[in-house]
Amino acid sequence: MTRTTTQLPQQQDATDEPVRQRVRFTYEKGEAIKFISHQDESRLWERTLRRANLPLLYKRGFNPQPHIQFAAPLGLGMTGVRELLDVAFSPPVPLDELSVRVREKLPPGVQLLNATEVPFKTVSPQSLTIGADYTILIYADAGEVSEQELQAKIVAFLATDEVWRERERHGQRYRYNLRPLVLELRYAGYDAFEAEHRIALRVQIQPGATGRPDELVAALGFDDYARTLRRERIYFADNEADQAVFASYPVISQDEISPERPRPRRKGRKRRRRSGAQPQADKQNNQPFAEKAADEFD
Repeated sequence: MTRTTTQLPQQQDATDEPVRQRVRFTYEKGEAIKFISHQDESRLWERTLRRANLPLLYKRGFNPQPHIQFAAPLGLGMTGVRELLDVAFSPPVPLDELSVRVREKLPPGVQLLNATEVPFKTVSPQSLTIGADYTILIYADAGEVSEQELQAKIVAFLATDEVWRERERHGQRYRYNLRPLVLELRYAGYDAFEAEHRIALRVQIQPGATGRPDELVAALGFDDYARTLRRERIYFADNEADQAVFASYPVISQDEISPERPRPRRKGRKRRRRSGAQPQADKQNNQPFAEKAADEFD
């Protein structure tokens, strides 16, 4: 009699796990591309990294996407001096080589400032943002709009406790109070050579309670002037120096500024529909990733 034996599948050695690398890029988003959307900027970076022939690490799933994560998406018409972007690679690439290859393929309007390696499973920078500094540049001759006029509007804004604006989320419009999200606002001078007024702004960046500089411009009545919104710096909760800067400011919650804000639908078992009732499309589930990321900025 011949005895048959069953061989157990061999366990995969932990050393067979591919070596992964997480690189944090610091870059400048300039005037040439300030009118592209966040979704287009995400595509810009993905195409740049592909053209540089870098080994992007993709997520698992039916429609794999590369591991690319922005610290805080910028809106239309905004530039950034020191923006952060995390990208995953496998196998790893030496940082010097990686920087050279990326710079060769970046389009005009984007400048790579630095590339550093961070632990692969580190906390995402998007979940650590607490605030940001902006410079509002208003392009106008001194005679067209005066410093006194701008100062008066800033003083009036700071003197009030409520500045109500409207947003849309999950297909529903709601009101929110912009004023508590503006931590600092001051006139920073006029540059005669560039013919531009400069206004310094500091806002909070928290989930559901983020101050938008474009909304402030609209509230101040500056939409009629050509302007640029330039983000100078992002503050993070894991940085002691950043925490010290924001220690004197109150943390504004979502419920404080928009108690009637629409809530996302809970995932789980669907409730049984009544006979004859038509199903409604779940916009949250069908929403593209780029729009979900932009919601944090909204």
